[in-house]
Amino acid sequence: MSDCSSPQFDAPLLARLQAIFDRHAGPDSRWSKEQTEAFFHHIQGDHPPPQQNETDEDLDFDRFVLYMTSPAAEALGPAPAAQSDMSWPLNSYFVSSSHNTYLEGNQLTSDSTTEAYKKVLLRGCRCIEIDVWDGGERFTSAVNEHADQLVESSTENDIKEVAGEKVGFRLRTLMKVGGWVSDNLLNEKGKRDMAEIQQNWSRAIASEPRVLHGHTLTKEISFRDVCKTIKEYGFQTSDLPIIVSLEVHCSPEQQEMMVAIMEEIWEGHLLPPVELDAMEKIAPSPAELRNKILVKVKYVPPKEKRGEDDDVTEDTESLEGIEGLQPEKGAPAKEAKPPKIIGMLSRLGVFTRGVSFKAMEQAEAKMPHHIFSLSEGMVDKTHQQSAWRFFQHNKQYLMRSYPAGTRVDSSNLDPAGHWRKGIQFVALNWQTWDRGMMMNDALFDGSGGYVLKPDGYRGPKPGVSAPEPEVPGRDLNHFSVHVLAVQNLPLPPDARESNSMRPYLTMTLSVEPHPLETVKREPYVARTKTEQGVHPDFSQEVLSFDDIDGVTPELSFVVFQVMDDRPGIDPVTAAACLRLDRMKTGYRFIRLRDGQGQASDGIILVKIEKRMT
Repeated sequence: MSDCSSPQFDAPLLARLQAIFDRHAGPDSRWSKEQTEAFFHHIQGDHPPPQQNETDEDLDFDRFVLYMTSPAAEALGPAPAAQSDMSWPLNSYFVSSSHNTYLEGNQLTSDSTTEAYKKVLLRGCRCIEIDVWDGGERFTSAVNEHADQLVESSTENDIKEVAGEKVGFRLRTLMKVGGWVSDNLLNEKGKRDMAEIQQNWSRAIASEPRVLHGHTLTKEISFRDVCKTIKEYGFQTSDLPIIVSLEVHCSPEQQEMMVAIMEEIWEGHLLPPVELDAMEKIAPSPAELRNKILVKVKYVPPKEKRGEDDDVTEDTESLEGIEGLQPEKGAPAKEAKPPKIIGMLSRLGVFTRGVSFKAMEQAEAKMPHHIFSLSEGMVDKTHQQSAWRFFQHNKQYLMRSYPAGTRVDSSNLDPAGHWRKGIQFVALNWQTWDRGMMMNDALFDGSGGYVLKPDGYRGPKPGVSAPEPEVPGRDLNHFSVHVLAVQNLPLPPDARESNSMRPYLTMTLSVEPHPLETVKREPYVARTKTEQGVHPDFSQEVLSFDDIDGVTPELSFVVFQVMDDRPGIDPVTAAACLRLDRMKTGYRFIRLRDGQGQASDGIILVKIEKRMT
């Protein structure tokens, strides 16, 4: 196979390969050039067939096995070249996105870590989330720069190398006592000495924002450390832009600190602030934003554009003065509130200006460079109310969706239905490897985190006057997978012996309906009978589906899950997910991941048949 040395096939799988070869071989147990070409053309659907040794026209069994262990025989084919075109406006792409990126587990008690950001960025995620709250006092880097002075002027003797650590109760008490003594007991010289000491400590201690899931028991991390991690790992696997979605719960003072930290650490990666009325209405392309960090944050109009009132809510409820937006006639006036987001932070949002969603009819729905964020429940509700308006909006503007708050176990929504509605940023819990994450991996495999939407899902491209194509819909006349044999199934932790496993295979075809349909289409599911052991032979069982209409192959997914039929919880032992348009026909190998989503030596030998019109 492609990423490991030539495998040693077990007897059932090797026997299956021999049977395939013998079925097409001549009396001399070899394939002539004509037989070889017929196999690759009619069975494998490879055009042209894989390169062969020009001096040897015949193919023997050993060379057939060599082909079957090469990348050419894998079920996953290359992504269409058109999907790697990065010249369209930003809203024309699906973007690999994460929800509550800082968490390593569930939504209530798990740890927040910078390692979580590192993992998703190295796996290709391009939209990450940071929930920011007011932080406590911490030592800054100045504590190491002025360590000698600080030690001399305090009773602490372990100041060295503590930058970033919290200020302890003992030291805070000593500083407060010192201030009281200075004010009430010291003479003028003593007060001057104490003032110098306090000035040293003020340089060494600052209150910086922290990152955590608010109102839960999740552990916190430093906002500064998160920014450093993004800088270090954000562009190692892809130079396409990163979108940082900020959920801000900080005081104005801490928001100023956030801006200072981002401008310091992300220098050269941030876009310069631009007023909305000075910008082009169409966003730049990912190619034009390479190595850039786009900040998604609540939009607050500049003070001079807010009309008579100087205040405006963070959700921009006061529309007067926003470029081209006015409240609907007869709409009752709302009492303005002070903005929760300060102007200097809001201005960092250039092409990703967050606006709270109320309805598709709200005036901000036509504001250039805005982005709505909707929970999965609100996505379904809004789509039910106005599917056409919802889909048309997402061809022109950005939208982000995220899992419902009730998913405290960090499970994931079905992203395919959200992509089918044109949503660019479908945020998932990357720490949970379930069917949702399998689909995300399948959509973005080899893409750098950006996939161009299919025809009919995109708005206009600057300089292109071609008529807008229709949303594609094809009929899947026949789709079948012949399951021959499986090798090297990962052994579940509670299976002491390989023969104790009782595996069976399920195949789930997720084919979402047309984006203007409001009735959800349930997945198609088939399964094999139960076998025994980690090298089961499934006797070429056929799992098939026929006559399915309205299929968009680029947004349809086939999920394979190997289950363990022993009495108990029926766990997923291994799994794989492939995009329907990238599944090659013929005899192929499918690679399996274990139950935690890690790469394994497990493989399935299948024969795939697919006919579409």
